[in-house]
Amino acid sequence: MMMRLLARREPETAVVRWNPFREMEQFRREMDELFNRFFDWRPTLATAQELEFSPALDVYETPEEFVVFVTAPGVSEKDLHVEIADNTLTVSGERKALIEGENVQAHYVSRMGGYGKFTVSYTLPCAIDENKVKAVYKNGVLEVRLPKAESAKPKAVKVEFEK
Repeated sequence: MMMRLLARREPETAVVRWNPFREMEQFRREMDELFNRFFDWRPTLATAQELEFSPALDVYETPEEFVVFVTAPGVSEKDLHVEIADNTLTVSGERKALIEGENVQAHYVSRMGGYGKFTVSYTLPCAIDENKVKAVYKNGVLEVRLPKAESAKPKAVKVEFEK
């Protein structure tokens, strides 16, 4: 048994609820499709050479500290630099191409990941104790623990009620 899928079309005489935005929605869908075809997301070989690397940065806050994770796979520990100044954490480094050098006979056929120098910064919303900051780089993820300064930690205040 052979089944055919056909697009359902409404007859010209069918009663359809009027939607003032139907034409606008159809126009938007057609424009999205046009731009998706024109600006294809896949890089060509020419643009693949120009891809830059930008690591992801995630920040978590606890009552005691901030924890920052910078995902930088393929970056050597010696090419990674962490600085703190004026409550701003700055991580910089360089992700080097896996195949490079003057005597290399290979060339990229496809290259989706970027390479090169990078810098990411995050300004913390409160003071930190810069002397207790710890950083660990493992499996391509940099974890930086930034303890809050005593003045920035939340404090419980007991309120007396008048009778």
